Amino acid sequence: MVAGKLSDINVTPLVDVLLVLLIIFMVTTAAAEQQRLEQKKQESIQEKTESLVSLNLPITPDNDYLADPDTTKLVVVIDKNLRVFVVRGLSSVGGQDPIADCSQTRDPAHWQPCFDIIVQTLGQNQRMLKEGLYLEADADAPYGFVSGVLQSFRGLGLQSVDIVTDPHFKAVLEAKP
Repeated sequence: MVAGKLSDINVTPLVDVLLVLLIIFMVTTAAAEQQRLEQKKQESIQEKTESLVSLNLPITPDNDYLADPDTTKLVVVIDKNLRVFVVRGLSSVGGQDPIADCSQTRDPAHWQPCFDIIVQTLGQNQRMLKEGLYLEADADAPYGFVSGVLQSFRGLGLQSVDIVTDPHFKAVLEAKP
C-alpha cells in the first residue's frame, strides 16, 4: 500500500471563530436596538410636550431618569410667562388653555390667587394624589413661582412630583464656551 498524504482540513478553529463572531454581532445588534428605542422614546416625549408650549427646560448634568411617554400621570407645565397648563399624560396634546394665568404680574405678592386656582382645579383628583405628577417648568420662570406651585402640591397631600429637566444636557454644556 502506498502511503498518501492526508488532505482533511481541520475546521474546528474556523467554526469557533465564526461562532464568536456570531455572538458578537448578536450582542451588538441588541445593544444598538435598545439605544435606538431609548432615543425614539425621548424624541416622542419631547415632541409631544413641545406641541403644548415652548419650554426652555433647566439643564441637569446628573439626571439619568427619563419620563415614560406612555404615562397616565398628569403633566403640569409652567411656561416663562407664568401660565400653568395641565396635560393628561405625555401623549396628550389637549389642555391648550392654561388653568392659571399669572402673566399679568411678576410681583410675588400677586401670585397667591394663581396658587389657589391650581389647588381648586387639581385638589379633587384622587388618582393624581396617589400616582403623582410630572412638573415641567421653563428655566426662565421665576424660582419663587415654581416653588409656590410645588408648595401648593404639598398642601394637597401629593405623594410624588417628578420634575422634568432637559435630557440633552451634555450637548448644551459642551456647546458653551
